[in-house]
Parts: sequence; C-alpha cells; structure tokens
Amino acid sequence: MDGQLTRGTSLPAGGYRYGASQRAARPRRALSRVAAAGPASGAEGGADDGDPFRSGLTQQRQCLARADSSFRALIARRNELIAQCVQDRVPVTKIAAALGVSAWVVRTAAGDAAGLPPSGISGQSRFAQLEDAARELAEADTERLGYEADRQALVAEAHRTGALDVFELASLTGLTPEHIRKMTRGSGRPPRMG
Repeated sequence: MDGQLTRGTSLPAGGYRYGASQRAARPRRALSRVAAAGPASGAEGGADDGDPFRSGLTQQRQCLARADSSFRALIARRNELIAQCVQDRVPVTKIAAALGVSAWVVRTAAGDAAGLPPSGISGQSRFAQLEDAARELAEADTERLGYEADRQALVAEAHRTGALDVFELASLTGLTPEHIRKMTRGSGRPPRMG
C-alpha cells in the first residue's frame, strides 16, 4: 500500500500522520555504534566466538524437539494401552505395577475407557505390551534427559566464556532469560570490562 502519509503531506479529514517508514529508514545512533564496534571488539576471535555455540545450540534444540515429540507419542501410546487394559477389566494395580507408575497415573491415563470395545487379547500379551511401552518410555526419557544435560553444558560454557549473552542464549534454546540465568548461576562468568 503506497498510500502511507509522511510528514510533508497533507492530512485527510480526521486522519493521522504516519511516519514509521521514515523512522525505520533512519538508523538509531546508539545501535549503529554498537554494530560498528562488533560484539567482541576487544577479543581476539571477534564475531566468530559465538558461532560454534550457536550451531551447537541449534542442533541441540532440534534433537530435543525430536526427542520430546517421540516421548509424547509414546505417552499417547501408553495411555491407549492403559485404556484398553482397563476396558478389558485388568486391575489398575496390576497395570500400575507392569508400568512402574502409580495407580493415580493409570486412572488418569485411562480417562473414559467406556467407549472402547473389549479387545479379546490375553492378559499375558497385554502385560508384555505394557512392559514394552514402559521400557520404550524409559529409553526415550533417558535420551531426552541426555539432550537436556548437553544443552545445559553448552549454555553454561557459552555464558562462562562470554561468547553469548543471556538473551541470545534464551533465543537459541527456546527458554526464558530467567531460566537461562538459573541454569548459568555459578558458572563463573568473567566480569565485564568497560
């Protein structure tokens, strides 16, 4: 839309003067000085200091997203198995024991299992399915926790070396700046100069 009003044009009746296009074209002085100085003007590596951390955190975020997605799919599969077992009249305590969870988790996951038809599958094969689901969940959870530990180590190292600030770390990890501050508390970041 080329009909934007600028400072030199006349105003239509009851209209507003819109000068955002002019303001956007002019760089701010404070920002231009920071950009000209670079992120680490006194450091030897310059702007490339944070690149390994950026790429590592980007890869970690993708791996963690995949692990979370597969974990959620396994939880949904486990919940369907629980609902089917409840519909087949398997006792809740036996389901909980096979999965290694509390009876409350089983009751919550079963939800309203009344809509499911009885499966006709034997109890032994049902328990084998439940144990397989529990094993797969444990493996997926271990993988996810490993990715989270790797991410925390990368964040702490990037913060300790001063290569990335809290807000860039938050942007790269998808976490809040407050969470990043908690993660990096005590990481021994060198004091700022200047």
